[in-house]
Amino acid sequence: MIVRRLSAVHWRNLAPLDLDVDAPFVVFEGNNGQGKTHVLELVYALSTLKPIHGHRLRDAIQWGATTAKAEAQVRSDIGATRLQLEVAGPLRNLTRDAAKVSDLGEWFGALRCVAFTPDDIAVASGEPALRRRYLDRAAFTAEPAHLDRVNRVRRLLDHKGAALRSGAADDVLDALDGALADAGAALCEARARQVAALTSHVADHHAALAGTGRLALRLRTAAQGDGVASRAQALSTALATARAEERRRTMVLVGPQTDDVELSLDGRAVRNWASRGQVRSVVLALKLAELSAAAERGDVPVFLVDDVGSELDRDRTARLVDRLKGLGAQVFASTTDARWLRDLPEGETRLWTMQAGVALSDLRGNEPIALDQGS
Repeated sequence: MIVRRLSAVHWRNLAPLDLDVDAPFVVFEGNNGQGKTHVLELVYALSTLKPIHGHRLRDAIQWGATTAKAEAQVRSDIGATRLQLEVAGPLRNLTRDAAKVSDLGEWFGALRCVAFTPDDIAVASGEPALRRRYLDRAAFTAEPAHLDRVNRVRRLLDHKGAALRSGAADDVLDALDGALADAGAALCEARARQVAALTSHVADHHAALAGTGRLALRLRTAAQGDGVASRAQALSTALATARAEERRRTMVLVGPQTDDVELSLDGRAVRNWASRGQVRSVVLALKLAELSAAAERGDVPVFLVDDVGSELDRDRTARLVDRLKGLGAQVFASTTDARWLRDLPEGETRLWTMQAGVALSDLRGNEPIALDQGS
């Protein structure tokens, strides 16, 4: 999967943008606040319909404008496609190959990406909700239909929470628990598949990046079992056991909303014992494992690396670059100093300097260029 061209109008602090980015490695260099991350966000927003930071896509609209537009020309194994996203306040207008898109299933999958940002460090060191969100994002990248599973469970949890607060009768809660057991089991089975896909690659990537420590991950869930049916039975039993306590506390205590992905290094919990440097390597290994799992499926997402150098020391950056060379993913990276990426393949890297929202190419024009190997 390759982004060949990237365009934007009225997107955050970016000047009108139209870039030929048809290269394996695309780097945006510049001081803080110049728009580097916002260029990467164009790819992320077109892929996920979400901002790379924050929660509201409408915040991407430039001050004084009423709409913001992002567009990409994408090439993949299934052919070439052109995606255009227009954000108008709370509304999103989607166009694919000049045709309006109303079915999100038509949209998702045309451009997939995996992103690593400084905020992602919290995936390993923060609360379980962050790891659930990461796992669901990874599962969505692998299988866009996963979003439907997440949304169905979320709706059922909302309904059950309201029923508990209103003192609903047992037959109402029985019906909700039955639906939640089935939907939750399907969600947890998909999460388990994603954990298994990551597990087959994550230890190798971590060893290459960190040099020491064996990384392992395990899904902790009430919906234990082998297959959807057995997971549904386990979740149904757990829900029945929790009924009295849920009524007393008027809140849902059991379900996929309590799942966690337990990360360990040499058997010790990453969240409790790992240093910040170790946490960086853990999260990077998780992201790279996503790419490797995608490669096995035959369709590698674009990889976005925001602010290289802020969270990676020189050695880890060099090891990351070495890993990326062999994964076959197109890489978009932002950095305050392109020397951090000096080991990128010669002749396969396109470098843009960002100044006040303007993307400036080097004096040789827009052809792929090699970073200065001697700098």
